[in-house]
Amino acid sequence: MFVHQVSVYLTNQNGALCKLTGLLKEHNVDILALMIADTTEFGIVRFIVKNEDIHPCLDMLKEAGYSARKNHVVCVKIPNEPGGLHRALQLLENAGNSIEYLYSFNYSNDNNALIIFRLADRDAGAKLLIDNGFTVATQEEIDGLGA
Repeated sequence: MFVHQVSVYLTNQNGALCKLTGLLKEHNVDILALMIADTTEFGIVRFIVKNEDIHPCLDMLKEAGYSARKNHVVCVKIPNEPGGLHRALQLLENAGNSIEYLYSFNYSNDNNALIIFRLADRDAGAKLLIDNGFTVATQEEIDGLGA
């Protein structure tokens, strides 16, 4: 009924997230869902991995000096239709069950995860990615997901 989630505390400095994902890559850990929350001083990276990877992932992170822990979350199948999420939220609100945070799994498109980036200079960032072999999805492509 519950899903294992890994939470990692990171210092809020340039390159910290890249270092973390590099370590996960080195140990062949696949991130299935990801959420990042930050403050001025630190960030919390929350992610879901396959069950078989949870304990090796936690051990590896702790050995590398990260503060990491496992907790449990609920993964709800929400109908992909207007109002689907609202209905679930309304039920929780009516029951007095507040939500601390939520995030979603990524859709896939031709076996590619779709990741949203907020960049200080989005034009230069998009050009850099395109120039290096990445494809940037258009709004029309995003609108066509789940159809």
